[in-house]
Amino acid sequence: MNLDFIPAGVALVGSSIAVYTDMRWRIIPNRLNYSMIVIGIVFYLLLGISRIDLMVAISGILGAGICFVIGYVLWFTGGWAGGDVKLFTALGALLFGYSMPLGNPIYPIPLTLLFNSVIASIPVLVVYTVVCSVRGQGVLYEEVKITDLKEGMIPAETIYEKDGAISRHNSRLSLRKGWDKVYTNPRRASGLTRYQVGALKNLVKTKKIENRIKLKKGLPFGPALAAGAFILVIFGDIYWTLLLSLFGYI
Repeated sequence: MNLDFIPAGVALVGSSIAVYTDMRWRIIPNRLNYSMIVIGIVFYLLLGISRIDLMVAISGILGAGICFVIGYVLWFTGGWAGGDVKLFTALGALLFGYSMPLGNPIYPIPLTLLFNSVIASIPVLVVYTVVCSVRGQGVLYEEVKITDLKEGMIPAETIYEKDGAISRHNSRLSLRKGWDKVYTNPRRASGLTRYQVGALKNLVKTKKIENRIKLKKGLPFGPALAAGAFILVIFGDIYWTLLLSLFGYI
């Protein structure tokens, strides 16, 4: 029996659950991600001990660590949510030691998983862009009521106070030191804090600001990661396969 299919099966089932929760509630449960991470690390540790193979034993730890670093960078730049980072880390822990159908990839498993996911997300993004255009909605931004704000939402504009007056500032420009107080910071990847949400709602209540704010649209990347995992397990490295096919090597 090929023991690779055990962590691969856990990865596919777990990522499928993540897709469901991400699409329905826009959240990937920590319990799911942490369980997958632990299963991956423990599985390869026991497998490595049974085979007296150090590299196999630390495969889960290496996969989780590398994927976490890559995911953290993407989270820090505002591209991913925290749940995406944890899911990517979990898939790295489960699949780092996996032997792909078409042999070892040119890139390490974490990068193969990431590239597969990006390629798989392209058709979804195209459809999403078309739907938003038809509905007359923004692709990257949306405007909501401040009274509907929740902790973690990411603003697309800076709301600040200077000399007692509340103003708005284009998010593409850097924050200025001359401002007395900053209520929203678009550069903060983790979004609005509970205190900031309360402060903004209080400004609306006291009629110091209009009840509207522009937010960055968060695109759930969980489905793309799941698709990348399925491609990796069933097919392998789709990036190099497409590239080699393009230049006539396959």
